[in-house]
Amino acid sequence: MPGGNELYVKLKEKASVRERTIRLGHAAEIWCARPAERQRWQRLPLAQVPPGGKHRYVFSALEVLAKIRAEDPQVAVTLLGAGDVVVDCRKKPDKHTWLVHLKTAAVCLITFVGAAFAIMTFNSDVDVGTIFRSLYQLCTGEPSNGRTMLEAGYSLGLFLGIVIFFNHVSKLRVTDDPTPLEVQMRKYEQDVNTAIVQNEGRQEDGVDKS
Repeated sequence: MPGGNELYVKLKEKASVRERTIRLGHAAEIWCARPAERQRWQRLPLAQVPPGGKHRYVFSALEVLAKIRAEDPQVAVTLLGAGDVVVDCRKKPDKHTWLVHLKTAAVCLITFVGAAFAIMTFNSDVDVGTIFRSLYQLCTGEPSNGRTMLEAGYSLGLFLGIVIFFNHVSKLRVTDDPTPLEVQMRKYEQDVNTAIVQNEGRQEDGVDKS
């Protein structure tokens, strides 16, 4: 490769690899003037995953720079993006459609039962039934049998409020903004990546992870 060629490398925060060889193209986005050279850099090996090896690997920007300079000392490298990249190396799971559907149904059932229990517990704590009976009798002058428009409107409003707030049903999505669940999942992923990077540094320093 001719010297003086510019190479821009933007490290990802997290990458997933289903191969035994972790390459630069897995861990970063790469730009250079010539497409052929870009493909060459994308194939640059960063590490070889041994059979039975660990599932996650952490590469710092300096490690990536050293790999690139070892390949070509004359290349002008500009590093962008994250300071460390976490690479998840796991074997691609076998596709069992029925098992995926079974797991999805089990998660939905557990979530539904848990949410229903939480709502019933809240209603019991604040005594919603008594409030509705009092309101119904105050407005109509007749005693409530517990199955009036108040209860029906409350149940329908609760359902619509959950759907609109979580904004997660594709055909019923109000906006294209990330849903609260997606935001929390991304925050969780960032916290996990930060912990992995910090644990890797503590291991290298000989410090106990705990």
